[in-house]
Amino acid sequence: MIRAMAARSAIAPQKIAKPALFALLAWPAAEWAWNYIGGELFSPWRTLLQDSGLWAMRFIVLGLAVTPLRIATGIGWIQTTRRMVGLFAAFYTALHVFAWCRQYGYDWGFLLGEIAARFYLLIGLAATLLMVPLAATSTASSMRALGGARWRSLHRLVFPAALLAWWHYLLSRGVPPREVYVHAGLLALLLAMRMIVAWRRPSAGAMVGARGDER
Repeated sequence: MIRAMAARSAIAPQKIAKPALFALLAWPAAEWAWNYIGGELFSPWRTLLQDSGLWAMRFIVLGLAVTPLRIATGIGWIQTTRRMVGLFAAFYTALHVFAWCRQYGYDWGFLLGEIAARFYLLIGLAATLLMVPLAATSTASSMRALGGARWRSLHRLVFPAALLAWWHYLLSRGVPPREVYVHAGLLALLLAMRMIVAWRRPSAGAMVGARGDER
């Protein structure tokens, strides 16, 4: 009976880890907002533009790392953090776009001209557009509405989005070179791991055939 009471009173690790993760993911935006309100930023929109881009890229990579980390550790609840990380990556991407528009005073003609003239901006726009359906269909109701297979196919867009985001990141000025190449290595490793897992996973047809043989 004592053991049963202790088991009921024990706090599941994810009940601590998930709020802590949320706080860590929100911290960069909260820090910028605090400094902005306090008037401590000389060029607030440029700062937000640079910082939000860095954090968006970091969280895209972190989101891709969730499944390999769950496989490597065998801790199932880690997978439940992927949606949160992905939504924060989309949030910082949206902040990045907002800060860019705000930096130039919402001069839409100028901004469209910049996108047409600068290849790295076009790549960044493509990455952003790919992330929109991912964020919009991140809920369980969207998965039910689309069906598991179609939902998974749609969410494979995260891979080209991540590669385009990194390419934009590479061509942008002011990004620390070390971080660019660290993220390149991490993306290459994560994509390789994904390909290995997909290669080892039996296809649906093979599984049906195997079940028929068993019968």
